[in-house]
Amino acid sequence: MATLDFSTGTLTINASTSLLHRRSSPDDLPLTGATELAKYGEWESYGIKNVKVWGRTFGVTARYRSQKLAMVDFVWLDGVARKTDWSATEDDLVKEKKTLSKMIASEAQQPCVSSTIGADTFVFKWGTLTVRADLRSMVVMTSIAYAALEKE
Repeated sequence: MATLDFSTGTLTINASTSLLHRRSSPDDLPLTGATELAKYGEWESYGIKNVKVWGRTFGVTARYRSQKLAMVDFVWLDGVARKTDWSATEDDLVKEKKTLSKMIASEAQQPCVSSTIGADTFVFKWGTLTVRADLRSMVVMTSIAYAALEKE
């Protein structure tokens, strides 16, 4: 089972794969089980299927900018909204977002700093974590955006 260290923002997927802020790209340090999704300009993305974290299953996308990890996205694969696909209602998505936000608040041992119908945001010293109910694509997603370091 993968873990997210809320004190550092590091996602440890298995013994050989960790995603941490400013980590070199997979060209230098391979991601076990990752598939290249896209490369465009200074951005590149890699996907890892079926990552179990917080007792749930997610598809994880690691996004690199200028060869350093900048963002990580989690799409909840075994949630109600994903299982019902386009049959999910706005209420289904909002309930699922609330469930995931409560779980993250409990795991992180801190409340979100901003909450709306569509998104809840948590702020950490290493960046932000946002749980979003995307009504257009009918998916509940969690995104980590790492804070830029001074004088990179």
